[in-house]
Amino acid sequence: MDGFGVNRPVARTEDPRLLTGGGRYIDDVNLPNQLYGYLLRSPHAHARLSRIDIAAAKMAPGVRDILTGADWVAAGFGNMPYIANPMPGFDPKAMVQAMHRPLAVDKVRHVGDGIAYIVAESRSQAKDAAELIEVDFEPLPSITETARAHLAEAPVIWDEAGTNVAYVFNQGDQAAVNEAFAKATHTVKQRIVINRLTASPMETRGIVANYDPKQDFCTIYLGNQNAFGARAQIADGLLHLPTDRFRVIAGDVGGSFGMKGAMYPENPLTVWASRRLGRPVKWVSERSEAFQSDAHARDKVVDAELALDRDYKFIAMRIHAYSNVGAYYSTMTTFPIILSTSGLAGCYTTPAIHFKATAVFSNTNPTTPYRGSGRPDAAYLGERIIDFAARELGLDPAELRRRNFIQRAQMPYQTPLGAKYDSGDFPKNQEIALAKADYAGFATRRTESKAHGKLRGIGIGNNVEGAAPPGQETAKVEIDTDGNAILSVGSTDQGQGHATMYTQIACEQLGITQDRVQVTEGDTDTLETGGGTGGSKVSALGASAVYEAIRLVVEKGTTIAARAMKAAESDIAFGDGAFTVKGTDKRLTLAEVAQVEPLAATGQFKTTAPTYPSGSHVCEVEIDPDTGHVTLLRYIAVTDIGRTINPTQSNGQIHGGIVQALGQVLSENIAYDPQTGQLLSGSFMDYAMPRGESMCRIETYDNPVHTTVNPLGVKGAGEIGAGCGVPAIMNAVIDALSPLGIHHIDMPCTPERVWRAIQGVSRA
Repeated sequence: MDGFGVNRPVARTEDPRLLTGGGRYIDDVNLPNQLYGYLLRSPHAHARLSRIDIAAAKMAPGVRDILTGADWVAAGFGNMPYIANPMPGFDPKAMVQAMHRPLAVDKVRHVGDGIAYIVAESRSQAKDAAELIEVDFEPLPSITETARAHLAEAPVIWDEAGTNVAYVFNQGDQAAVNEAFAKATHTVKQRIVINRLTASPMETRGIVANYDPKQDFCTIYLGNQNAFGARAQIADGLLHLPTDRFRVIAGDVGGSFGMKGAMYPENPLTVWASRRLGRPVKWVSERSEAFQSDAHARDKVVDAELALDRDYKFIAMRIHAYSNVGAYYSTMTTFPIILSTSGLAGCYTTPAIHFKATAVFSNTNPTTPYRGSGRPDAAYLGERIIDFAARELGLDPAELRRRNFIQRAQMPYQTPLGAKYDSGDFPKNQEIALAKADYAGFATRRTESKAHGKLRGIGIGNNVEGAAPPGQETAKVEIDTDGNAILSVGSTDQGQGHATMYTQIACEQLGITQDRVQVTEGDTDTLETGGGTGGSKVSALGASAVYEAIRLVVEKGTTIAARAMKAAESDIAFGDGAFTVKGTDKRLTLAEVAQVEPLAATGQFKTTAPTYPSGSHVCEVEIDPDTGHVTLLRYIAVTDIGRTINPTQSNGQIHGGIVQALGQVLSENIAYDPQTGQLLSGSFMDYAMPRGESMCRIETYDNPVHTTVNPLGVKGAGEIGAGCGVPAIMNAVIDALSPLGIHHIDMPCTPERVWRAIQGVSRA
């Protein structure tokens, strides 16, 4: 096995290929006789379309086809898909049925909305032709502000609906919450704004579609989180064609964070164009296009309330969130709004919680899951309102949390919003974090900073979140005649290092070296079905499917070896890559067994319950009151992700989540002009991504409690860092400002926003 087993910090198997230029991203795919697509986009946030004249553009050099919304309707194709499963408190039939076509027909509803798709011999020719298309717009008033979109005076985006309220979702016992608030000794309330973000992955979105008229078959290269789901959506849902006429290959996907889990208009348009022309068609987004057309995330305005008794025990929480869905429903539009509420209960014994979400349309990009899919929002709301309560009651925030923790002995624990935690040790998470951060010595450090003219703060962020949601994954393992293990898995990698993790499992179970393992993901030709990637589920579902497939291969190999060596199956033992007859020197390697008979098996793992990773983070910051600049000094992250397959990779996932939390808290913000609906943060000159100098060293510590939800005992590491990170950093910033009497500002805490808050106090 050469030390390449489970729970070992081995180097990633993918890295040598990727770091030496061997990756194959969408823009690397170039096929013979290839055409190029370009999407003409709306310059208006809201306008009626009265005329689209493509005559001059169709005659432009190199142009081979131009598609409009009228063409899509005439072809009888479907609308862009969205997933909305029924659940208690939510009926998808009550949602406003907003029909989103890949190209606008009667109206454009946000800046960047698609109007015409031009296909030409080169991208530059397609762009030049787009300039010749004449479009008559009737500009309309727009609304981009989440808190105002539901108001009667707001411009209505979907005329047939007569309102911008897309749907309303209620969860929890409202009567019990109201009763608890009426009896409470203490109550606190705060309006909290959760800023709008965009994923900004290394690789922008793209697609290459190659239709073969002779075979009536289309191969699609698509950067996506679920190749099997994308195939079904394009083929059956949009173009009304059998899925067996399509193959989707994800290849190397340069980042996604949830954003590429959605289906976008450019995908069916590119496939349709290839089918019409019988030639490959390629579309790749420019970065400026990405800001206008990628699905955004977060964007909520929330009224949060907490009720406590005389002993400072939480007795109820009440949350009403206005959640911006954008101009259209994204593919997973409901996920970050109604399927992310487990974090509201958090690590605490709050007996009654009521959550209400009012989802609103606006003249903005659709919103979709983004690292945590709303669960960091829930953690942020819960952890911020606890800090509000602690400050108002004169309690130490750590002590208030300690008084209300769910204890390990209470597991499994049923929360009032339906989540059932199977395992975890939340008090110990915080205990370790506070000790490592020297929380007790903070007052001395604050005094030292004050002597140097700086403001110092410390913040805690606890979280437990539902991860690895109920679902199924498939894996196939084949042993070839050379003894190599060929793994095909239904997940899709966007940089997480899945192949390394799967290889570790194969090496440990089969007793082979890592150079003997080959992994393929994100290719619909390799398996009948696949579950894709999202929600930190690959280590729980994907790895468990690989585990099961290998178990079946060994079981099948045992049968073959028993026949070949003329022994009973009960006398066959497997280890170190070989089958042996117990008590004898008879032995057959995996390769030798595969030479006797084909040795392959397909395994599936299905779960009906999520896992619940948890953590406690402590962040310490310093603020320069003259500039408003926030500097991170220390960051402690204690995490329970169950059993760890690769500690190096899991720490990397936690680090990544924390840095994305840092971006949200300090700098990132998608902004629109409230008067015109124009995007104000349309490039990295305006949308401030965190840089290396923005972050201090991250100290990570483990407090694992294995889950029994899957055979590996893993909980998932992809999102817990962001869930703990947002409140930890924000609470630290506010703690630093609190001596000035500043107890809340909204994200992002840019130097200007922090400076203005300080100046406001100074002038007062």
